Amino acid sequence: MDAFAKMDIFFLVTTIAVIVLAVFMAMLLFYFLRTARDISEIVQMIKKESERFVSGVSSARHNMKGRGVLGILQTIFALVQSFSGSSKKDTFERRKEKSK
Repeated sequence: MDAFAKMDIFFLVTTIAVIVLAVFMAMLLFYFLRTARDISEIVQMIKKESERFVSGVSSARHNMKGRGVLGILQTIFALVQSFSGSSKKDTFERRKEKSK
């Protein structure tokens, strides 16, 4: 085989390998940038929610300081009642209907 033919084959194989590696690296870069963008969005959401949480806690702390111990107990009691799903009036009316 002629030396020039060997060089042509070498350069052809090398060119194909470089093109395949370039395509692979471009795909890898694309997925990396997309993942980095998603992580950035998640970090921004966490930052907003943590700021909301801090402001909520500070306002709750301020409200509790102003009310004292009785106010704290009333707040806790109202919170527990909100989870029950019924008000005092509904409970009273149900008891009244049961006694009939």
